[in-house]
Amino acid sequence: MAEIQILGSAAAEGIPAIFCNCRVCCEAWKNGGKDLRLRTAYKLKDTVRVDFGPDTLTQEYRYQLHSERLKHLFITHSHEDHCVPDLLTYRMPGFSKVEEDNILNIYGNAGIIHKIQTFFWEKPYNYFNGDFGRFRLKLQELKSYKEVVLEEEDMEFLPLPADHQIGLVDELPQIFVIRDGASRALIANDTGFFRDEVWQFLEQKKFKFDLVISDCTGGIRDIERGHMSGKYVLETKARLEKMGSVTDSTKYFINHFSHNGHATHAELEEFYNPHGIQVAYDGLTISY
Repeated sequence: MAEIQILGSAAAEGIPAIFCNCRVCCEAWKNGGKDLRLRTAYKLKDTVRVDFGPDTLTQEYRYQLHSERLKHLFITHSHEDHCVPDLLTYRMPGFSKVEEDNILNIYGNAGIIHKIQTFFWEKPYNYFNGDFGRFRLKLQELKSYKEVVLEEEDMEFLPLPADHQIGLVDELPQIFVIRDGASRALIANDTGFFRDEVWQFLEQKKFKFDLVISDCTGGIRDIERGHMSGKYVLETKARLEKMGSVTDSTKYFINHFSHNGHATHAELEEFYNPHGIQVAYDGLTISY
């Protein structure tokens, strides 16, 4: 049986959002607990994670992650709530003790690779110089529909193109189909209702998912493009059920929430639980 730990469950602003005095943020300050949300990231094993955002150090302390054990880091896209290159610089000798054979493989689309490379080259200290070897880093570009096999972990990552706006950066964000041993999961935050080509691919593959984690940035509102929420979350689940990829035994969660979604944790549960959808929260560990 595989496990995924939710290290963070918020969108870019976090909840409570900085500078914000909206109802959801005020309720989060009052309620605490599941209503307090760091930026979204996942731990799959001590050696494998998805996303590396601005709350990484806090998550490190809170969940005792031991990042010195991390070997494989998959990044969904280059937005700053999912990809912060600054922290990677502390793998350099003098900042931390990292053995020569302790290589951190970073996997991402072309935009992520460019962002990390540019950061290391443009840092105003001459000891950076884009020399990734000094940091024990290895960058590997992900191509949509092309699997990455982690043999030593008995895992496979299959990136699929997300429906998510990056802006001026020429990149295509990705969601992941993940096989961990005999279990299979779909992590699909930061995407709107799936692209037609993705639906067609899933129809052809007919994956049987033991776990689905779906975007729900817009909470109980109806958002279709760029992110999901409301009726589009329900339509996604229904379509996956129709093709047989989601069954009664599938654990189905929503994650990546914004305070602009107009819902507290309890209100999200009230809306989605009747549809067989569970609401993720920081620190939740899911066995599947």
